[in-house]
Amino acid sequence: MQRLFPRHIIRASLPRAYRSYSFATGPSPPKLPADQQAEFERLQRNASLSPAFQPTPPSSDSSKEATATKAASAKSEETALPTGVRRGAPPEFTGDTNPRTGEVGGPKNEPLRWGGEADWSYNGRVTDF
Repeated sequence: MQRLFPRHIIRASLPRAYRSYSFATGPSPPKLPADQQAEFERLQRNASLSPAFQPTPPSSDSSKEATATKAASAKSEETALPTGVRRGAPPEFTGDTNPRTGEVGGPKNEPLRWGGEADWSYNGRVTDF
């Protein structure tokens, strides 16, 4: 193909829109006025310096105990979720081996629950292979 059409002829024949660069400007939100942009950047800097975004490494045994207490309370909160929150279908069996099929390490819920010709779905979400 290179012999038939030299590169400069092909490049010259393409419209300019097709020769765009990968870093061309695309759709974006409108620019802020200078004073609002400065305020936005100031707020971003302040937020990034706040202690909420600065993780502190544990330094003593008391902090390990506090972390363990927090983890235990988080687990109890996790189990006490409101009824409106969907966590997915509970597993159909415990352990690593499916008692019905004998599969080891497979899914905990049957993906073909709705019939042999049905889609592979988990909690209503179809997985396409």
